[in-house]
Amino acid sequence: MGLRETKAARSRARMVDAAIELFERDGYDATTMEQIAERAEVGTTTLYRYFPSKDLLLLDRLTTAIEIAPHLRDRPADEPLEHSLAHVLLEIADTVDDPEGRIPELRRIIDASAAPRAKLWDYYRTAREELEGVLADRLGEDAASLTVRVTAGMTLELLQLIDEISRAGDYSRSHGEITRDVLGDLSDARIVLPSVPV
Repeated sequence: MGLRETKAARSRARMVDAAIELFERDGYDATTMEQIAERAEVGTTTLYRYFPSKDLLLLDRLTTAIEIAPHLRDRPADEPLEHSLAHVLLEIADTVDDPEGRIPELRRIIDASAAPRAKLWDYYRTAREELEGVLADRLGEDAASLTVRVTAGMTLELLQLIDEISRAGDYSRSHGEITRDVLGDLSDARIVLPSVPV
């Protein structure tokens, strides 16, 4: 990463951190973009250039955490797909566990705010479509095939399940630990898919 990209990443992080602090203190709805810019010590024009809306500030790190497609694209093409998907989930767990990401705080704010929660579902749908595209390439199938769509759905469901387990335990265990446990339990799980009765 060059100097300009490093500086931009630091600026983004400072703006997101300032937003989180204000959202936690004053609430998401009561916090203004002007207050966030002041807290981050940037101009409002700069803030809007990076984040055109308040919900994008709140969702920035979480949307990165559900973007499975770029991680999968980076895995070796000759690696078995099931291993690639496991590695990707573990990589995402490491991102979520990074204390600087402040994912638990973000989740609490989003859980209490309807508009960003709805926007997160839009991101989730986009992430699924992107994952289906990468899976289609890896499997040599059409993105609309049942194999691709069910594989994408199950992978994202695992990601969501890991998050639910983590939140139920009030983040007492790391995402990495939970991910390893869930992936380990999958080999013994009896997953039943609907089937037309004969």
